[in-house]
Amino acid sequence: MFYKKIHMAENKFKKPREEQFLYGHANGVKVINGNVEAALRKWKRHMKDTGIIDWVKQNRQHTKPTTARRKKMNDAKRADWVRRRREEDY
Repeated sequence: MFYKKIHMAENKFKKPREEQFLYGHANGVKVINGNVEAALRKWKRHMKDTGIIDWVKQNRQHTKPTTARRKKMNDAKRADWVRRRREEDY
């Protein structure tokens, strides 16, 4: 494994990003040198990138299947209306 040197007064080594994730744990992050704040930042970024935070926000309360279908249909109608309006303007 390669380590990057950080140019500072002291020769410190920074582990590459891949080594901060726990293999075998989908949502885990290693705490390196007791730096919990950095591990928490990596974990939050990982949750955001994988879409887990959006999924949790959407599923905070139950929505009935008919409500979900109605919302999906209304969103499609609106997108179609916006697309047609843009075509008319040009």
